[in-house]
Amino acid sequence: MITAAMVKELREKTGAGMMDCKKALSECDGDMEKSIDWLREKGIAKAAKKSDRIAAEGLTRSAVEGNTGVVFEVNSETDFVAKNAQFVELVNETAKVIAEGKPANNEEALALTMPSGETLEAAYVSATATIGEKISFRRFALIEKTDAQHFGAYQD
Repeated sequence: MITAAMVKELREKTGAGMMDCKKALSECDGDMEKSIDWLREKGIAKAAKKSDRIAAEGLTRSAVEGNTGVVFEVNSETDFVAKNAQFVELVNETAKVIAEGKPANNEEALALTMPSGETLEAAYVSATATIGEKISFRRFALIEKTDAQHFGAYQD
């Protein structure tokens, strides 16, 4: 029997919607780990369906880590998503990961490991599935400075 507490626990672990969690638990006979995997597979399928959509809204961010500055763009389908707490957290984590990892191109950036342990690319697929809109990492630029130089940034 699937209880409300089980649905709540799965929802807290995955961020998926209540009905999706209930269905996952039903499909997996109440097994929490199998339900998480089931939701992940469904999320990847959902994200794949959204891959051809246009994501022209979003946020830009700049961050400084030591003597490395990074500026990057993350896109979403609507400007409303750019205000979503999960989206903003993803963008902030992306800033730190890119500044620390110093990738040479987008492919290297997408292969970097996020604090959650998944790759940047997987984090964006998960966010697309959870938030319900196509979210994509668009582009970035890294700037290095010496100790005698200073970074300045203005963000509106």
